[in-house]
Amino acid sequence: SLLFIPGGMNNLVNVAAYNAILTKEGSGAKAGGADGPDGTNSGGEKKEGDAAAAPPTPNVLSLAETPFGSRAMQMLPKIENEVLMGARRGLNRWFLDIRSGGDGAKAGRACLRKCANSMAIGPGRLGLGGKVQSYYWRAKNADNLISRVEQGRVARAARAAYWFERDCRQEAERLEGKCGMGMERRAEAFASAFGWYRCWDENATIDVETGDDSNQGSGSRHGFNNRSGHGSNRSGHGRRGSSSSLSFRAGASAGQISTKRDLSIGRNSGRGGSKGPKSYSQWATLLTPPTLFEDAPTRNDDETKLYSIPESVHPVRRAESAFALLGRVDEFRQYYEQNRFGDMKISAGSDDNGDMGDNNETRSSLSSLTGDDVSVGTDRIFFAKSLPHLCASVVGFSCVEAALEMGNFADDDDIEGGLTSAAAKSDSATGAAATSSATGGGKQTSQTASSSSANTFRESSAKYERALITELGNILRKRAIGATLAELARASCLMSAFRSALKIVHPSSVTRRSDKELLAMDVDIIMTGMKLSQEETLKATARIVGDDRKEKPVRTTRTSSNRHRGGRLDVDGGLNVPPEEVVNFPFGLSESKQRPTAEAIGVAIDSLDSLGPNRRGGLGGSYMQDLAASEVEYYTFSESVPQVVRAIHARAIAFAAFALSQEELGILFAFKKGGIAGKVLDCVEECVAVAAVGMMDGYEHFDELTVEQAVQITANIAALQTSLPRLFGTIMRGLCHTGMIRADQIEDTFQYADKTLKGADKSCDARVGSMYSLVYEICRNKLDTLINFSLENFQWVSKSARDMPNAYCESLIEYMRATFRCLGPMDEGSRAGLHFSCCGHVAERLVKLLTDKPDPKSERPDGIIDNDLSKGGISPINKIDAFGLKNLALDVKEFESFADSTGVPQLGECFNELKCLATALLDRDLPALLQPENENARRRRYPFLSLDKVGNVLEKYVGSGLGDKLLGSSRKNDEFLMLERKEVSQLVRVIKMQLNK
Repeated sequence: SLLFIPGGMNNLVNVAAYNAILTKEGSGAKAGGADGPDGTNSGGEKKEGDAAAAPPTPNVLSLAETPFGSRAMQMLPKIENEVLMGARRGLNRWFLDIRSGGDGAKAGRACLRKCANSMAIGPGRLGLGGKVQSYYWRAKNADNLISRVEQGRVARAARAAYWFERDCRQEAERLEGKCGMGMERRAEAFASAFGWYRCWDENATIDVETGDDSNQGSGSRHGFNNRSGHGSNRSGHGRRGSSSSLSFRAGASAGQISTKRDLSIGRNSGRGGSKGPKSYSQWATLLTPPTLFEDAPTRNDDETKLYSIPESVHPVRRAESAFALLGRVDEFRQYYEQNRFGDMKISAGSDDNGDMGDNNETRSSLSSLTGDDVSVGTDRIFFAKSLPHLCASVVGFSCVEAALEMGNFADDDDIEGGLTSAAAKSDSATGAAATSSATGGGKQTSQTASSSSANTFRESSAKYERALITELGNILRKRAIGATLAELARASCLMSAFRSALKIVHPSSVTRRSDKELLAMDVDIIMTGMKLSQEETLKATARIVGDDRKEKPVRTTRTSSNRHRGGRLDVDGGLNVPPEEVVNFPFGLSESKQRPTAEAIGVAIDSLDSLGPNRRGGLGGSYMQDLAASEVEYYTFSESVPQVVRAIHARAIAFAAFALSQEELGILFAFKKGGIAGKVLDCVEECVAVAAVGMMDGYEHFDELTVEQAVQITANIAALQTSLPRLFGTIMRGLCHTGMIRADQIEDTFQYADKTLKGADKSCDARVGSMYSLVYEICRNKLDTLINFSLENFQWVSKSARDMPNAYCESLIEYMRATFRCLGPMDEGSRAGLHFSCCGHVAERLVKLLTDKPDPKSERPDGIIDNDLSKGGISPINKIDAFGLKNLALDVKEFESFADSTGVPQLGECFNELKCLATALLDRDLPALLQPENENARRRRYPFLSLDKVGNVLEKYVGSGLGDKLLGSSRKNDEFLMLERKEVSQLVRVIKMQLNK
């Protein structure tokens, strides 16, 4: 082609001019000899003479009739066709490099990376990812804001366990040595601001779902298919393959580290590193898309493509010039727009019957831009690979369009006028060209046509760019429903950088005015993130609780004596400096310790003594012996509680990062609901509520819980509740540090924090109450089982007195002793409450057995009482004698001794009613006390005695008859009352007479 060789442009101009000369000469030769009616020739020239004009020379040939002219007329169409084919080939290669070759995406990644790092470093390098001095200033500002709030639980908790001179210095030094300025430092500074490294070990896992199933197959529904090469469509033209995976573009070559490292949590990070790929910190990997890291493996290649964008558009310039010189501007515009601004058919998913058809096909501009079907692939693949690639491709498109606009200037009015204004100007330019002079008209026409063409291209480019951004926003909103919290956080960070990159690379595009509306993920996206946080917290809690066997609480770690005193000595010797958070046991968990009871210590010491000197220190080092040792302490909670608190803390940080990115994208948060800080606090409240539910329901067989396990669950939820004030205080300090709370709203925000803390407390209180009821229910059922089994065939008519308690009494006491020994993890009030509940239940059951009227259907001829299956227990006793009452009084005395040995004050009073009943029936003064005139004396001696119950017992009383008298006085006992049958009948009548009044 003459266009693409040295001097070809001049040659092409010469050929075009020569073609015009040939055409003009040929037309002039045909009309040269004709005279007009007024004596002029057809050219309008006067004859030089009136008499005789020079006759035309018959032998003069036109240039077209010469052999050279004839040959030139035959070659010109071929030359024009070769010029057009060369221009098209150059455009095709450029289209292929930009789309399938990934040059546009590479340039877009470089733009995204530079914008993201600039945003992280901030103006003057004072952003979260900037200089370390900015971290000091932000921390001091947060400390000053918190010091202004005096009232409220959260405000007091925010000042606990934090000292600026100590903790800020440690965090800043760690931040400076951990990573350089950029996105990684931004993520680390964000996590440090929320107290992560003050509370947890640096190597502790974050335990946040990242959606690491992106390594699925690249089939038709599990990966992006390369549906086209250059200019391909659904018809199959130029298709490279029906199942080509996107991994060639979205893997390492797309600026991501690797598929495995993209979603895995790295543990080794720092400025230095091995020769292999760098492993970023956990929080940097969780909150930052791999594409945005400054030291990505493809950084140099991407930046090279970005810097060469102005030179890379020369094929378009050459093709445009070639088509313009040949007078085919409209053909060039049509060809360029068809291949550059087109769309392609993609599958829109299956219908209800699972069939794929034409009705499920739609048009996609993004698929045309990237050559991939954006409708296929799982949500994991989309957020891990596809979304960064799509954003980079759109930014690359804007870079190319901005480069093509260089040298083309147009007024803003021309841009805003739209297609109508452009068409009007084009018509005006055409009319001006028709009336222009031969000398200057051609130049003016060319300039006007060029301006109109430039405006039309800008309008087509802006329209296509708007379609790309609109489709990207729609896809993101649709995919956000199935995302994880970490994916939403990374996607929001990416979209924030995406908006900034578009503003920088192509600020003159009219689409910049609507980027905010087009890219808004959803009006309810914050609620979606909150819901995801709750679901992930519930799953994590259930998994953690399932792995915790809860055999015994966690043993305390040895700490310094200053920490035990609640503070650390400062230079002046005072204790005004708040203590540090205990790593892995923060937020006051380290203070939730249980002390062994006096009974447990006594039992442990007795067990040590029984082992002998040779076995002590060997197998004798059991849990109870450790409790007996004065220097050994155990926490009230099991090992699952710190992990659950850590999961809540991690999700609160991830949600805060997500909310901050959404605010950068333009979402406005109503302050009447706490603003952006209120959304974070609401998320923490809901996560605590579902964590309490997960800790309670984290068992496959909940009905098979033992008392020890149920008690430990109750203690775990209570420990979680005790950590809430400090947890909310730490979150509030992080919100102040990162600028998510305005200075003029600090008071109202802390009041809202107190409100959310109160709601979280109520949720935990409800679960603790439910578990307390469950513990009592388990104990009550076991006690009922023991009572039913022990007293099923018990003979209350014993005919003799015992010198030791009955067997049922000993079994009940032994069970209650073992049960009360398991209540150590519970708080003192709950522990005492269960003591009273169990002892009161035993006393109540015995009183009912003794005083309730018997069921006539339960008595058999042999006097044995059958079980009352309808009530699930045994029927009240039918007969009892004085010796049975004497033995019952001995059992009651044994119950009281056990109650006093537990160390719970007034526990023995649970058996007062049973004691009064048994003692009164054995009192020799009972016949006189039952008389109506001695009512006051009876009440003073037996305040808990009821005449109704005494009457019921007397109805069952087996008195001595004639047979007992014939046996002599050997059976007579002066120690307690023994009534004869007629005396029993007389006392029953006296009681009924008083009750019937």
